[in-house]
Amino acid sequence: MGLVALIYLLFRKTFLAASLAVLASLALMGCGAAPPGEEVGSGAKKVVTYEGGEITEGEVVEGVERLSAQSAAQTGQQAPEVKPGSPEFDAAKAQVVPQLLTQDLALSYAEENDITVSDEEVQSEIDTTKQAVAEQARTAGQEGDPEQLFQDALKQFGFTEASFREEVRTGLTVQKVQEEVAGGADPTEKEVRAYYDENKETQFTRPEQRCIRHILFNKDQEDLANDVKGELEDGGDFAALAKEHSQDPSNKDQGGDLGCVPKGQFVPEFDDAAFGAEEGELLGPVETEFGFHLIEVTEIQPGGETPFEEVAQDIEEQIKGEQQAGEFQAWIDGELKKRKVKYLPGYDPNAPPEGAAPEGGAPEEGAPAPEGEQPQE
Repeated sequence: MGLVALIYLLFRKTFLAASLAVLASLALMGCGAAPPGEEVGSGAKKVVTYEGGEITEGEVVEGVERLSAQSAAQTGQQAPEVKPGSPEFDAAKAQVVPQLLTQDLALSYAEENDITVSDEEVQSEIDTTKQAVAEQARTAGQEGDPEQLFQDALKQFGFTEASFREEVRTGLTVQKVQEEVAGGADPTEKEVRAYYDENKETQFTRPEQRCIRHILFNKDQEDLANDVKGELEDGGDFAALAKEHSQDPSNKDQGGDLGCVPKGQFVPEFDDAAFGAEEGELLGPVETEFGFHLIEVTEIQPGGETPFEEVAQDIEEQIKGEQQAGEFQAWIDGELKKRKVKYLPGYDPNAPPEGAAPEGGAPEEGAPAPEGEQPQE
C-alpha cells in the first residue's frame, strides 16, 4: 500500500462517511425549516433545508471537489475538474449530500447534548496518524522527514494542517455521537467464531513476513557502506552503527528497524534482496534509488492461518462497529423525518434521476417543490 492509500484509509476510518464533506453551517435549533431555493445571508442558495439548519449549494460543490481530490489521491492521479451538471458531479453529489446531512445532524446533537472533543484528543489522533504515515512510508522504502511526508500527504488530499485539524475534531465528534445514540450490544463468542470461520481464507491467512533492519547511505557513500559492513562482520553493533551512519531519519534512532512485513512493501531491489536472504544474513551494499543499503533479516515468520485467539477482539470490535453503524443510520433516518428535510430538485439522493418519471407516471409523494417555491407538507 502506498503512502497516499494509507492516509486515505486513515481518514476514512477516523471520520466515517462524514469526513469527506466540509463543515456545514449550523443554524439555531427550534427554528422552522426555510424553503430550499431562498437566499441565505451569504448569498448561497439553499439546496436542502430541515428544522434547525440547511445545506447550501456552495457546500455541496466544495464537498464534491474534496471527494474528487481524495479519490484521485487514492489512485495517485490528478483530480479532474468536476463541473456542476455533469454526470460525474451528479454521482458525487449523491454521496456528498447524505454525508453533509449526517455530519450536520450529528454536530447539532452534540451541541444540544454538550458532547465535545478536547484539544488533547484531536492532537492524539493527529500524532497517531503522523506516526502511521511515517511507518508506512518507511516500509514502502520511501525515505524522508516524517513531518514532511505527512505534510505532503495532506497536500495531496487538499488539506492544510489547520483544515485537517478541524476535520479530525469533526470526525471525533461524529464518532462520539454515534457511540451515544447507537451503543450496540457486544457480539457473542459464537458470533465471533462464526465470522472467523467464514472469513478465514480471505482475512485471517497471512503471508510469510520478514523482520528487517537496514542502514541507508547516500549514493556517494558506497565505500563507507562497505567499511561499515566490515565492522558488522567483525561483531559491530548494528543498532549503534545505524544510529551513527544511517541517512534514514524515520528509523535510524530505532536501530534501522523496519518492522516485520510481507513481500512487496519495498522498492524492487531492496525487496528482492531481503526476501532472498536467510535469517540472520547480512546483505549489501544494495543499491536503490535512495542510495546504498546494508540489510539484515533478523527473523523469518512463516505464513499461515492467524490463530483465532489473536484476532477475536478485533473481530468483536468489527461486528459491534457494523451493528452500531446500522443503528446510527436508523437514527439519522429518524432525525430526517422528524426535522422534515426538504430538497431542491436534483439534490434528493433517494429520488430517481432528473427527467425520469416515477413508476406509474404520477408524482412521488413528498416530492420537492421547484426552486424558489414553498415545499408542500
